[in-house]
Amino acid sequence: MPGPEASFEWQTGIVGYLTLLVAAFLVSWLVTDVLRVRRTVYVGVLALAAIGLGTWYLTSSGTTIDEVVGSNVLWGIAAGLFAAAIVTPAVSRLPKHDPPVGRKRTELVAWEDVVYGTAEALLLAVYPVLMLWQATIAAGWTDSSIGKVAAGTVAILGSLLVILVHHLGYAQFRTRAAHRMLAGALFACGLQAMAFLVTGSLAAPILAHVVLHIELTMHGDELPPVAVARVGPRNDAPVYARR
Repeated sequence: MPGPEASFEWQTGIVGYLTLLVAAFLVSWLVTDVLRVRRTVYVGVLALAAIGLGTWYLTSSGTTIDEVVGSNVLWGIAAGLFAAAIVTPAVSRLPKHDPPVGRKRTELVAWEDVVYGTAEALLLAVYPVLMLWQATIAAGWTDSSIGKVAAGTVAILGSLLVILVHHLGYAQFRTRAAHRMLAGALFACGLQAMAFLVTGSLAAPILAHVVLHIELTMHGDELPPVAVARVGPRNDAPVYARR
């Protein structure tokens, strides 16, 4: 896991994390729930937000692109495939729908699986772990073995919080019927955050998240945000239209 420059202060890492926490909610809630932007455009907005946040934080912490991209690539690939394999059985048990075919299938894999998956992996599993880990380094936690365990725990819990608030920005995750779906998102993305913490490699969470999106697409499941067709009579169970 890359460390910050010597002049980096722990407060900067906390500010970065809190900024990320707010941005993770706003990008899903404001863009999809308030502005009701179509998913194709939303993926582009999400990718730009992920790039912008990453560029800003890496600059402020003195972390270079080479440090976060070139670290433990082979271990990262292995960890990413392992994390994806753990989640695969859960995806296979979901109700199956007609998968996309032909050109539409290629477009979905390229845009919604690779681009969308990469942006979400950075936003949910990389940035929170990196920010909190570097904050704990600056605070001196990682000078001891117990401190490193505490720092890793804080980083994973922080990532889970970002995952939670980001998904709650989608209307489909704020229903009573969505509890299991939300738990699944926390488990899958939390596992990816753990893979990044252990390996320090971007390859681990990005590969695992892209594979997850591909599996959902090939299973015929629609990625968020989905189009709301109507709301149930109790106003707590939206019925979603596929698109």
